[in-house]
Amino acid sequence: MTSRAAGLAENSAIGVEAVAGGVRIGASPDQGQWDAALLVTGGHLLQSWRWGEFKARHGWRVRRLAVDDPGGTALAQVLYRHHGPVSVGYVPRGPAVGDRAANVMPLFSAIDRESRRQRALTLIVEPDRPLPLTGRYRAASFVRGPAHLQPSRTVKVPLLPDDELLGQMHSKHRYNIRNALRRGVVISQVAKTDENLDRFYDLMQDTAGRNEFAVHTRDYYADFVVTFGSDAVLLFAHVDGELAVGAITARFGTEAIYMYGASSTRHRAHGAGFLIQYEAMRWARDAGCTSYDLWGIPAVDPSSVEVDEGDRVAGTRGEDWRGLYEFKVRFGGQIVGYPPMLERRYHPVLAAVARRGYAGRG
Repeated sequence: MTSRAAGLAENSAIGVEAVAGGVRIGASPDQGQWDAALLVTGGHLLQSWRWGEFKARHGWRVRRLAVDDPGGTALAQVLYRHHGPVSVGYVPRGPAVGDRAANVMPLFSAIDRESRRQRALTLIVEPDRPLPLTGRYRAASFVRGPAHLQPSRTVKVPLLPDDELLGQMHSKHRYNIRNALRRGVVISQVAKTDENLDRFYDLMQDTAGRNEFAVHTRDYYADFVVTFGSDAVLLFAHVDGELAVGAITARFGTEAIYMYGASSTRHRAHGAGFLIQYEAMRWARDAGCTSYDLWGIPAVDPSSVEVDEGDRVAGTRGEDWRGLYEFKVRFGGQIVGYPPMLERRYHPVLAAVARRGYAGRG
């Protein structure tokens, strides 16, 4: 059988159909066809149809490509950021290629053709897992890419029944969750109304000012929850009737991901941040997920997460992420590291210049 490439440009066809595990992707697939094929190959939420639709509303041009090969079907959702007549391509947490190598290079040949149509100077690939290639990357026209755009490491928590879910956590986390309940912290799943999204964004700005990091626009978060619909949840934690913590979690297949979160400076001592994550995990488990991705920890373990006063946890501020590291790893999950970034430079001299204009969380 010869390789068959299906290039899917938004809603217009560039090729023929491909088949993944019995799921047929036509020349003009719908969301269900694409996502079903993606799940067969173990694909990530950032390769899902709705992530592409979401990013298309925030400055990206989306192209979806697939190849059907004797080794199986491989898929890639490629995002292109245009700068005048040229662009930079990006494959976030992809491609989805399964565990056999036969379909990898046919897929990248299809991506190369599309990248030339998009006048891409370079293509940045951020794999979710090592690509099944043999030999040196350079022999397959890859070079080492820039620093990670998504987190280079994360923590993934198995979603177990309540007692086991709590039991795998560090004792301090169990204490904080139970203490939050004793102190009357209330967690609620709230409607994705303009008013609630405004309140969530106010928390984001509070958190950003306290911890010294940049945030997206209010409409970015609103578009995300609307796009993912019932597969995204907006949770609020209230302390004495006042909003203390907000969290947005989304699911794709059997994995849920903690996408965005924020907290009030005023109500940080009540354990609401611990309880809201526990409830997000329970929501994901009840929705059929088996794993909860806490989304990101520092690339290197900090030398210490303690401060001088006993067991108090270090804060998270600027480049100091000790507090975030401890908060996430003590939920009892597995630390997962991602492969290095790769790059296909179509115009090597201009590629570095083009990357300077590349911005935003992919």
